Formats: sequence, structure tokens, C-alpha cells
Amino acid sequence: MTGYSVQELKEIAARHRKKLLDITFHTGGAYLAQALSGIDMMTALWYRYVRNRAVDPLWDGRDRFLLSPGHYALPLYVILADQGYFSEELLYTFKENGSPLELASHRGTVPGVEVTGGSLAQVLSVGVGMALHGRLRGKGHRIFVFMSDGEQDEGSIWEAAASAAHFSLSNLVAVIDKNGFQVDGPTREVMNMEPLQDKYRAFGWEVSEVDGNSMDEVVEALDGAVSAACEMPRLVIGNTVRGKGITFMENNPAFHYARLDEKELRAAGEELRGEWDAV
Repeated sequence: MTGYSVQELKEIAARHRKKLLDITFHTGGAYLAQALSGIDMMTALWYRYVRNRAVDPLWDGRDRFLLSPGHYALPLYVILADQGYFSEELLYTFKENGSPLELASHRGTVPGVEVTGGSLAQVLSVGVGMALHGRLRGKGHRIFVFMSDGEQDEGSIWEAAASAAHFSLSNLVAVIDKNGFQVDGPTREVMNMEPLQDKYRAFGWEVSEVDGNSMDEVVEALDGAVSAACEMPRLVIGNTVRGKGITFMENNPAFHYARLDEKELRAAGEELRGEWDAV
């Protein structure tokens, strides 16, 4: 683990929230509500647990962070830029023609993006393969898979979950951003997969469930997930709020994809940082 404290992680996540809002406005739109639900857990992972070298992004000993819902790409880009993988200026080319920062993350576009996401429910299987490969070859790195709750509907998730437990992949840590929504509506209405925690436990995983927007709870759960003496894969389910931090966006189905006008930008900015002066 890195030396980042819980308080420092809170401050980093708050700074990233402002950056996400700024980029969304200036580039004409993004999956902002999902970015705001997941940014606390993603920040904790990248700044406290994922062993990496921005100056040597293909360092063999690095932990692998695999983003399954590719439409969460923007918060990943913001974190990678902040850690020095590429310039901050590149963030403002997000989804422009010719920009490597595509709307959904793709392997090979910028350093730090380990896998192509976007076709949901595919990446846990990739993580299982990477974790098994690492163990068979005596590697010490860990595989972190970040998922959404909406993709838990799909059968390939459960084939991967069964495989991870069968092979006792203790080097695999998964996180679910459980914000309760997917493109067609609330997840409980589209396909109710609850109790999700019990389902993963039945497959043989070690599971904890926390408030995914509480850095204190996220860190406590992840500290346990990465250090516990356990021979099984681990999962942290984070209950989050889609659009967290911006009142008019929180749990509002109208903001599955967010395009903000100046009035909305100002209102959101005032909530996130008091006075807004970036217009």
C-alpha cells in the first residue's frame, strides 16, 4: 500500500470531482453521473493499492487495474493524467476525433489502460485469466477489476466468478460500483440480482459491502481485501449514489449521459467548490 491517508484520498477525490465536471462541460458531455459515483473507490484503488510506475507503464511487476464498464473511462483518464501517464491538457481532447481518449476505454490508446472495456461483463473473465497466469508463473502482482452493478445481469460474470473461486485466485480483487442504475432504469427493475453479496459468497468469494462514497469505509474494506490471509478471490461492493455531490443529478435517470448548460454547470460547481469561475 502507498502512504496516502484517508484524508488525503478524500481531498484527491474531491479534486477529481471538480475536474470531471469541468471536462464534461468543456468537451460537450460525458457519463458524468457514473464517474461521480465511482470516483471515490477508483481514487482509493489507484492512490493506495495499485502498485504502478507512470514512467514505466509496462513495468512487469505492476498491479493490473482493469476497467470493465468502459464508459467510466473519464475518471480513469483523470487519474492517469494526475499520476503522470500523460499530460493534463490531453484530457480536454476527450472523445474528439483523433484523440486517444475515447468515450469508452480501449487498450493501446494511452498508457495505463490495460484492457478494452465497454462490452459489459467481459472484463472479469480477463481478470481471471491474468490472475491465473500470474500465479502459474510465480508473479507477485495483483489484478484489480472494477465493475458496475448493471453488468452483473450477464451470464459471463458468473462463469468468471465460478472460475476465480475454482482456481482459488487470491491475487484477484474485484470492486463493484453499485449505484442502482443502468441504461434502461433501476437495476432492481431491469434484472434484480439481489442479494448480490450472497450470490458471490455462494460462488466462494470473500465479500464485503460498504458505502462506496465513504472513503473511511472503502479504505477499511480494501485494506482487508488486499491483506487478509485468504486463498479465495475478494470482492468489495460499494453502495454509491449516481451523480454523487451534485444534488440535481443524484439518482436522476435523465443524467445517464450528461450534457450540461451553463446554468447547470454553475449550480453543480457551487455545490462542489463554492464559487464557480471556470466558465
